[in-house]
Amino acid sequence: MDTPIKSHQLRSELYEELHARPFPEVVAPACVSHIAIPAEDTEIPTHIEHLSQLARRYSVNPPAADASCYYQSFPGFELRWERHTEFCAYSFIRAGCDTSPFSRTALDFLPTEWREAGPGRSVVAAHLVMMPGDPPDPHGDAMREMFEGQVLFGSHIVGRRAALFTSFRIHSDGFARYLVYNRGLSDFQAGRTTQRVLEVETYRIMALLGYPVAKNIWPNAQRIDAELGSIIADNLSLRTTADEQAMLQRINVLANEIEHHRSRTNYRFSATRAYHHIVTRRLADLREEALPGMSSLAKFLDRRLSPAVDTCSALEIHLQDMSQRIARATEMLRTRVEMSIEEQNQALLESLDRRGNQQLKLQQTVEGLSVAAISYYVVGLLRMGINAGVEAGWPVDVDIATGVMVVPVVAGVWWLVRSRRRRIEGEDE
Repeated sequence: MDTPIKSHQLRSELYEELHARPFPEVVAPACVSHIAIPAEDTEIPTHIEHLSQLARRYSVNPPAADASCYYQSFPGFELRWERHTEFCAYSFIRAGCDTSPFSRTALDFLPTEWREAGPGRSVVAAHLVMMPGDPPDPHGDAMREMFEGQVLFGSHIVGRRAALFTSFRIHSDGFARYLVYNRGLSDFQAGRTTQRVLEVETYRIMALLGYPVAKNIWPNAQRIDAELGSIIADNLSLRTTADEQAMLQRINVLANEIEHHRSRTNYRFSATRAYHHIVTRRLADLREEALPGMSSLAKFLDRRLSPAVDTCSALEIHLQDMSQRIARATEMLRTRVEMSIEEQNQALLESLDRRGNQQLKLQQTVEGLSVAAISYYVVGLLRMGINAGVEAGWPVDVDIATGVMVVPVVAGVWWLVRSRRRRIEGEDE
């Protein structure tokens, strides 16, 4: 008997995640209508309710309230709904279609009022038709008519077992068009190919969402770059503290602008890179082979989509570079301010040192005067004592005795004052 093991609480969910969104099975001929609608998390319940209304109308199982995907067969068509990070994707698949592709679509079999009441505005809308057999002449009138005279791009795909054509244009019905001719794909392979083609259409448009943002910000980025260069040049000509403060204010204004642009674009440009990577992978999965006289999807997108993505990446790098230059300019200015403060402190210390020397000289002068004054009073007191002794009969000449006492008294007072000053200085040290 197997020994039971303890499982992580997410183990089952992680295993099922790899199987959560299987490819559809598509039987040619078939028509598919695909719509992607930007949706915030707060808008998801509206989409769930919209799907539930359709389910109730046809008496089929509705989606769960927290569903991330919903696959359901309806009378006459199959619905596949998937919730992604920024959008919700609706795919309607109908087996069988008219002999003239795009004359009728899968959406024609949906209730009109339900379609018109759909939430949000579509950013991607495409019809895909899969027909059995070999394709007609890609340069013939029949193909040109199906794509309303637009320039076509196409190739053999999946080991030449299918052929794919598109114009990468929005046609008169408001939808892009993809035409696939199945020359030997199984139903599962046809469904997988259909899914990949629709993902190329969806993610190429989602990747391009960053390009208008980049175009709007480029002029401001160039202005900021020029002003930043001027600030760095003016940094060498600063003279006063007021100039440094004004320069710091200019740098702060630019730093705020740059960080504002970065906060607006970081997510968008990161998403652009991720979507472009998905497009590249899906094109590689299609394994295109060239058709004579026709450009492949990969070549067209490499010429047209990659420059737009590169523009977003270049602006992102440019904003990062300016942010770093702003930081360096701020650091240089702060260093300059600190050096100015150090020079001011040095000047202040020198001034204090001069004042200290002046006070010391004044103190020494006062000390000399103090010795003279104290000696004068001491000699006066001693003279009074001698006068008293003379009155008592001492045989002493008062003037001579006073004169003799002056030198030892002055020397004694000077010694006492000096000793006291040295004791005080020793205690301070």
